Amino acid sequence: MFSKEFLTNDIPVLSLNDTGSFALSQMGEYKLKHLPVVERENYAFLVSEKDIFAMDNPDDKLHEATFFTPCAGEQTSILDIIRIVNEYKLTLLPVIDSEGKYKGAILLDDLIEKIGDLCNVRIEGSIIALELNSLDYILSQIIHLVEQNNARVLNVFSYMEEQTSKQILILKIDLEDASNVIRSLERFNYPVKYYAQKQMISNEVLRNRFDELMHYLETL
Repeated sequence: MFSKEFLTNDIPVLSLNDTGSFALSQMGEYKLKHLPVVERENYAFLVSEKDIFAMDNPDDKLHEATFFTPCAGEQTSILDIIRIVNEYKLTLLPVIDSEGKYKGAILLDDLIEKIGDLCNVRIEGSIIALELNSLDYILSQIIHLVEQNNARVLNVFSYMEEQTSKQILILKIDLEDASNVIRSLERFNYPVKYYAQKQMISNEVLRNRFDELMHYLETL
């Protein structure tokens, strides 16, 4: 999935002649902490709420302050977008074309929603988390064990647990009752750390999963 597939043009852009105070009012209206500044269709920089608070006079024009220019191209992958958003703690990431022209923006909330789509979080089923040694499992065998119990793997996500140095492998399967799958996994010495059955993932849980992913990417 690439940035051009889920950018939006519903967020206003600022100009160099806008003041810090005006930028703050726009951020408040759209519940954002960042807005892009565009000059003659070209992306100039990204202004943040924090930058404006640091201005000597918020009624000064934006070009009188120094800002930064994080952005994504139209073909930037969703994983690279996650990295940039996480690195700068952005609520919005501008998207530009090969000539530097502003094409739209990716909102943090939309990014989380797209991650949810990729993870099939809206499909009811079960979540199984396995605690494994990094070199002591075969993913194809785990998927085969799931499928032997007439289940289908909808999503696989893994991360390293710092305290134990164990690999946590999270499976989303399409069965509401995962009992047989769990028994099969444990029979082949794949220890189950936790599981959750017959539930939809709430926005809060999805955000927690997103935070786990952010933390993992910071260690790469």
